[in-house]
Amino acid sequence: MKFTHIITLSTAAMFFLASCEMKNELTGSLTDKADTGALELGVSVKQPVSQTRADASDIDTNTFPITVKGTSAEVDTIVRNYNTLAEMPASITVPVGTYNVSSHTPGTLEKQMTAPYYSGDTEVTVTKDITSSVNVVCRMANSRIQLNYGEDFKKAFSEWIITIDDGSEMALSYTQENLNPEAVYWYFGDNVTAIKVNITAKTTAGNTVTQSQTFRKADASENYEEVGDNFTGGDALQINMGTVESATGTVTGITINTHITFEDESESVEIPTTGDDDKDEPEEPTPDPGEGAVTLDLPADVTYSISEGTAPSSADAYIASEAGLDKIVVTITAGNDAFQAILVDLTMDGQSFLAENGGVDLIDNADFGNLVSTVGSTAPKDGDTSYKFPIGAFFTFLNMTGATDPGKQHEFHITVTDKNGETANGVFKVTINE
Repeated sequence: MKFTHIITLSTAAMFFLASCEMKNELTGSLTDKADTGALELGVSVKQPVSQTRADASDIDTNTFPITVKGTSAEVDTIVRNYNTLAEMPASITVPVGTYNVSSHTPGTLEKQMTAPYYSGDTEVTVTKDITSSVNVVCRMANSRIQLNYGEDFKKAFSEWIITIDDGSEMALSYTQENLNPEAVYWYFGDNVTAIKVNITAKTTAGNTVTQSQTFRKADASENYEEVGDNFTGGDALQINMGTVESATGTVTGITINTHITFEDESESVEIPTTGDDDKDEPEEPTPDPGEGAVTLDLPADVTYSISEGTAPSSADAYIASEAGLDKIVVTITAGNDAFQAILVDLTMDGQSFLAENGGVDLIDNADFGNLVSTVGSTAPKDGDTSYKFPIGAFFTFLNMTGATDPGKQHEFHITVTDKNGETANGVFKVTINE
């Protein structure tokens, strides 16, 4: 489809939607005014207990948008949206019925944010000639994660890659480039009961220590009847990194000390970690796996809907080799004809993503660097020991081409080769529904 046709169709769609909204508004105005009541709306925020006594910034709920949506049959076509609480009238008149009133922090809740995001909703029944007061209580929807490095850790290691993975399409990543990372506000979504911490670190003596440990909310040293096993909004996690040394002073491992503060509690409690590397006695490190080890940590395969707007904000592959990266070759198999047409014409420094053409080597690839600059990234350089490949930079192309064909996915095949000739490979798949 030509772009001019796409623009024409998009414009027509906008006018159609605007007409539908006007029709709904007119329909609402024809409702029998004798069968109406009034709503007086307010918004408040319930902060986690641990934030109410220290360093919690003031929250101006007057900036929160408000939505009033009919939920009972007689009013289910009525939706009233207000840009901010401050802009809406002191009271609004609506037909009798049941409504859901919702509000939230301005903007959209993202997987990773730099500040808390609050949201809430409540049900109210409007009766004839009665004014009902409604207060929407917004609770914190995301959770605070703070990673701290002990002085022993910073002294012992010269390089590291740490990922904090909740099993979703995106993981937090930390390296030695930021020794004092800021707190991250993370949206866990539903049914996250465990978090995995993966570490690859190079000691100042040249040895590499790897570790993978998991912690679960249910294992917290103290728990409460009202606290479930899932990580939820309002929880605050503090993850402290330290070292394990042998009797001779050699670094043999990494300690991960994790504490959680529940939303309605003021004191933090410890969460023990478990993993394959838990040992009764520390062991001397094996020789530097930089002499042959390649790491390729892919995000979980993704399925999302364009119409529902559920596309992930990002999807990152974590690549590392202490020997230095020599090649990162990517080939793409299209899940529909429209994306296949794009791939036929899409080249990166003269290389094609099509498998029959050999794929694209991302190392020092200027065109690829321009592509991922849109998401704040760069192309990997020859000899780099680590790289975060932002596969999500391709989602713009994928969304343009619509749903994948039944039984098909967009497949990103990645092969990593280091300076020692060691390789790792994997496939990341994306399924898109309308």
